[in-house]
Amino acid sequence: MAKRKALSSRDWFDNCGGWRPRHDLDELRRGIATGLLDEQDEYGMTALHLAVSSGWLEGIEELLRAAANTELRYFRTGETPLMTAASDLGTGNGERLNSRAMVALLIAARADPDAANHFGHTPRKSARLGGSNVFDHIPEQPARVPEPRIQNAEHLADHYHPRFKIPDREERESMRVGQAVDLYVYGPKAEGKQDTVKVRITARSGRRPRVRYTAAVETPVERTHLAPGTGEVEFGPEHIASVYVPRPARKK
Repeated sequence: MAKRKALSSRDWFDNCGGWRPRHDLDELRRGIATGLLDEQDEYGMTALHLAVSSGWLEGIEELLRAAANTELRYFRTGETPLMTAASDLGTGNGERLNSRAMVALLIAARADPDAANHFGHTPRKSARLGGSNVFDHIPEQPARVPEPRIQNAEHLADHYHPRFKIPDREERESMRVGQAVDLYVYGPKAEGKQDTVKVRITARSGRRPRVRYTAAVETPVERTHLAPGTGEVEFGPEHIASVYVPRPARKK
């Protein structure tokens, strides 16, 4: 018998969701057996979240039987799988994407209807906006917001193109100690808080393209979404939203 090829993380995610998901249950079970159940991709998506976003009921059932974590979040918005499923309740897409059935499965697995995204919006609120009372039998709790997160600027640029532009990759991999950059930090919605945080590089390590930076926070931390008392952050080229002069000299 031919030896079966090991399942890569990329195959695992591509099977569960994306543009052309395969939705192969045998492949899903193989991935669960090899420990990929709660792995997050570069966007923060898990197999459960991808299965929900692509309406794969059988996959959701299999993942929940394996005790998939229902509360891991999409990095950019802080959205949980239940939020994704609930957002289509009451819309024309709801029935097509099996939204009500997916919500029922997630509720049975104790997914949290009051897990807010970075902007304070919850699955419960989303359902109500769509005219659904699907969560009314579950006692309402205070909204639980995710921890603030430095966002991947490349993903933001892709999502908001052409409105969100970032320096080219070579420049972001060639920053020097003393230079200042902007990082985009999402956190709980709050009056007067800034998403854009200015930091100044104090150290760098590694080699391109895997260079990492340590930087001191220059924007007053109380005006940002960073945790109180944060004075230093670590990040990579993928997080840099903009660069302040002086810029590195270009080789001729």
